[in-house]
Amino acid sequence: MTAIQDPTIKTTPFDDLIADFNKIRSLYTVEDPLETFKLIIEQEVMINLILGAHSHIRELFPTERLGLEVKTDPEIANWRSLWITIYTKLEVDEAFAKLNILDDNWWLDAKIAAPKNDLHISLEWESNEI
Repeated sequence: MTAIQDPTIKTTPFDDLIADFNKIRSLYTVEDPLETFKLIIEQEVMINLILGAHSHIRELFPTERLGLEVKTDPEIANWRSLWITIYTKLEVDEAFAKLNILDDNWWLDAKIAAPKNDLHISLEWESNEI
């Protein structure tokens, strides 16, 4: 049985944040959901970047696994950033060429348009071995 949402019930900004995060979790493999959610709460501007990145990445990397992970630097206290990782089996030159296209066609402008965020996009290689 599907619950029907009462249109007279207003959602709160936090409800919307939860809904957006659930959408993010449906698009990416989220390594540490709690830490990721905390960072997104601190830098809400990242939500639209993360959601928007998915379609732009899929244009160039249609089948690759996409991960979302909080990374820290042990040498810098309280430094954390969020990384979208594209896990690929492509040859290095081809993968970097596609990442450069993503940068030139969307990412660099999107990042500038949403300053003060710690979101990054990187490549990782998956093994072809079983």
